[in-house]
Amino acid sequence: MRRFISIFSTPAARSSAIYYFGNFLLGSGRYLFHLVLLRLLLPSEYGEFLAYLSLMYLLGIPNGTINTIVTKYVSEFKGKNQERTINHFFYYFLGKITPYSLLMGVLLIFASRPLAVIFRAHQGAFVILGLSLFLNFAGTLIRGYLNAFQRFVAGIGVGVVEAILTIALAALFISARLSATGAVLAQLVASLIGILMTLFLIRKAVYPKAGGKPETFKLSGFTGYSLIFALGTTSLISSDVLLVRYFFSEHLSGIYASLSVLGRMVYFGLGPLISLVLPVAAHRQAATKTARSVFLKLGGIVMLFGLAGTSVFVIFPGLIVSLFSGANYAQAAAFLPLFAVSMLLFSLNLFALSYLMAIGQPQANRYFLLAALAQPLLISLFHQDISQVVWINLTVESFLFIPLLGEVKASIYNRS
Repeated sequence: MRRFISIFSTPAARSSAIYYFGNFLLGSGRYLFHLVLLRLLLPSEYGEFLAYLSLMYLLGIPNGTINTIVTKYVSEFKGKNQERTINHFFYYFLGKITPYSLLMGVLLIFASRPLAVIFRAHQGAFVILGLSLFLNFAGTLIRGYLNAFQRFVAGIGVGVVEAILTIALAALFISARLSATGAVLAQLVASLIGILMTLFLIRKAVYPKAGGKPETFKLSGFTGYSLIFALGTTSLISSDVLLVRYFFSEHLSGIYASLSVLGRMVYFGLGPLISLVLPVAAHRQAATKTARSVFLKLGGIVMLFGLAGTSVFVIFPGLIVSLFSGANYAQAAAFLPLFAVSMLLFSLNLFALSYLMAIGQPQANRYFLLAALAQPLLISLFHQDISQVVWINLTVESFLFIPLLGEVKASIYNRS
């Protein structure tokens, strides 16, 4: 027992706790944005907005890849004090992502009309999403540098400003009768301001461009696994929302959207710690050749906080829905306990995969790919009611957890 307590009393654990609670407050602010929308929009309108957001997540799958690659490699460069390489890597990567992001943005704008018909939504929102794609990709690169430098407090500060702006602008645009489209526009404007602030914070590392022969980087092997990681992360929390929007009524899609957002509180509450393991473990691995202690300490905190948060949703589902969503979404309470458990498993799966990627063992992502393919296939086959979708999510996460646990145990055992 004393050894267990000592894990949480080390400087690293205390720093992790500060980082967690800071990001928890930030996540609460971001969630307040959704809670405000739940109050301002009808279920059908909120279902429309979350469909926009889910589509943006899917189109932004490369964002997850960018974040993983940048965080891992820049953390390693920082651990080896390779300042010139850090500078060159920024411009190398920016050149790689620019053509893709511009092409995807143009295609989305041209496809805005049929997408509006398919998802029973407003065409203008899809145009805004298309215009924001390059901004999102570039922003992920810039934020990845801030994470790799472990400037977590600064990142929290930028996030707080961005969250406040998003809420204020959304309320303003919705009051101007822009409905769900106004919420999308608010996110775009706030994101632009946040990216500019972050770029200012990392300016000394990336500006001006370092002289000498430009460096090239061989990223192909790790990039493939990073893409799978991003695909799995995004698909498992977005595909279900889009499929429910397609197969169910607008009202029920709004109920499921509310359920999804409330259940994700478990994941977003743990998200700061999950994002912490990649830069910290990669840096530790590069500097000392072992990151086992990082996994044990952060893993203990993730499990403790995750079980505590999930218990609240399991015991008080009606109160949670009533408090955060309102009477219009009361149907979601029946499914919230199961959804919260599936989000806990999802969080643990992401934590395990992040650690394995940080120590150079990304092959476990093959299980993630199978899960990402299985979920939409099963929902497409079985969608008589919302309960089936909820059970599919829980089943997929449970089957994913088993092999990942084996991979982590093997990794720790082989290095012990």
